[in-house]
Amino acid sequence: MKLASLFAAALACALAAGCRTTAGTSVVMNHESGGSVIYEGNTRLHNNVAVTAVTYDKVPAGLNRVNIQLTSLVQRELHLQYRIAWFNAEGMEIDGDGRTYRPLILQGLDAVTVTGVANHPSAVTSRLRLREARAADRRR
Repeated sequence: MKLASLFAAALACALAAGCRTTAGTSVVMNHESGGSVIYEGNTRLHNNVAVTAVTYDKVPAGLNRVNIQLTSLVQRELHLQYRIAWFNAEGMEIDGDGRTYRPLILQGLDAVTVTGVANHPSAVTSRLRLREARAADRRR
């Protein structure tokens, strides 16, 4: 009984403190079909940032490259982190542990383009993972 009360108290404190999730927006691009799908995992981020353009091409080495334009929907400065993951035709992530999140500062109502180059010729699909930097820093 004490454990249940302790858990309930901890949950109430966490809700009162305004805990935020670091899960963010994922944009999945298929470089063979040209399609893209946007997954929203954080409503706060969804209300602050929009994906306004996705283009892709090949670099001279024959690897796929993706360019994703992000636009701020708010007037304040946003401190974000992003990572572009690449997947093969079977849906397996290629070198998932080797990619770290990169910092991104998006000024109010401004747009910025992030670019990623595949790390292997078998990469046919990419996914942009976007999260709030300050929420991620609090987890450490």
